[in-house]
Amino acid sequence: MLLIDMDHGEKIRAHGQIRRASERNGVHRLKKRPSRRIIYVVVSAICLLLFWLTHRSSEYASKRRMWSIANHGGAREQSNHELPCRNMPGANETLVILKTGSTEIHDKLPVHLNTTLRCYPHYMIFSDYEEDFRGQHIFDALEHVDPNIKASHADFALWRRLQEGGRAALQPHELSGTAARAGSNFGKQDNPGWKLDKWKFLPMVNRTLKEYPNMRWYVFVEVDTYILSQTLHNYLNTLDWQKSYYIGGQTWIGDILFAHGGTGFAVSRPAMEKVVKEFQQNQESWESFTDIHWAGDCILGKAFADSGTPLTQAWPIWQGGDIGNMAYDRVEGPHRLWCAPSVSYHHLTPSVVRDMWDWEMEWIKNTSDYSKILHHKDMYREYVLPRIIEPRKDWDNHADQDHGPVDDLAACRAICVDHEDCLQYMLNQDGRCMIGQKPNLGEKMKGIESGWMGDRMSKFYDNQNPCRNGGETFIT
Repeated sequence: MLLIDMDHGEKIRAHGQIRRASERNGVHRLKKRPSRRIIYVVVSAICLLLFWLTHRSSEYASKRRMWSIANHGGAREQSNHELPCRNMPGANETLVILKTGSTEIHDKLPVHLNTTLRCYPHYMIFSDYEEDFRGQHIFDALEHVDPNIKASHADFALWRRLQEGGRAALQPHELSGTAARAGSNFGKQDNPGWKLDKWKFLPMVNRTLKEYPNMRWYVFVEVDTYILSQTLHNYLNTLDWQKSYYIGGQTWIGDILFAHGGTGFAVSRPAMEKVVKEFQQNQESWESFTDIHWAGDCILGKAFADSGTPLTQAWPIWQGGDIGNMAYDRVEGPHRLWCAPSVSYHHLTPSVVRDMWDWEMEWIKNTSDYSKILHHKDMYREYVLPRIIEPRKDWDNHADQDHGPVDDLAACRAICVDHEDCLQYMLNQDGRCMIGQKPNLGEKMKGIESGWMGDRMSKFYDNQNPCRNGGETFIT
């Protein structure tokens, strides 16, 4: 009623005063007690923010898992510490040294990062190029070779390219792929990575002892080697590590006896100390010898002998055969392969390494006894026989007796049935039937079909002469 009698200016002034008073009173009331609506808005905003952050974190973790699967061959179902192979007696006192090269690391190392190396608390990886590869540091085995040799020697042409451009400097034809078949008796002399390989051994041993001077055992392997870890540790635990040991599958070049590198070999700490001292005191002489020789494992064997550690000849415990192509009837001197403990296999593709590791982990878990070991006869019964039940496409079982062209694998099987000593049959890429008397698993090979006479393969096991005391003991 009061505003009705006021003029226009007074109305405006009165309205402003009322508004300011209302605002002051409103602010005062807000400071005293926030409205429920404002509290609801603030709480809702906080909840939305927390939800967004949680979603982003989950999304990031999911992407990390997907990256791991894409780059490491699959999610790991068990942590390393949960693996049955990880905590064996002697594992913490053993260092595994894996040697590879730039031309093969991409195709052949990843499977070991996801399988075999997870069994060892301590390991090193050497190559001809230092880098970080999928979270692992790769040492340059050639680091301590005389700089003048590395700068000018023809064998180091690849090494010099790697220093300038990394593995991107490699040509496609220089890459090994996943193949693991053996080369000639004189190595792969047309491969630039192979030419470097002989220079790696002594410097690699030297660097290994520098990095890990207090291990009891040093086990050297290559990327196409598989070591049965439980049998290995049982073997080493029977020996006195304080004595000089250099143990492996024996071979000769001329009059030099040495452990074959691809078979794997083990060295005790005293033997490591002696051979490293020999190398450091006479490096120039050893590099001159390396220059005129072609096999690095042979050069290393001579260095062990010259430093006072002869080879402990451990074939057939350490042996260079492929699990898919074994000579189970082989006998040398007092040792029969069939009855011997089994530590190593060689010339294995990544897929076979993966399969053997999966099988061994299950075997260790099921035995629940770290003192159990595997013999070659056990590997035949428990690993090979379950894998030859059905014919396989794109598979070569190494049957080698030609019985001419046939229409299909069934026709080839019929030929095998008619030969009482036939254990396996194969249809090769030319459509010819091959049969064989050797009981072998074989390997992947495109365009070939293979089959086995399962009952005869089993009888091969049953008909073997019994092993003394159930199997040979370790060679010491």
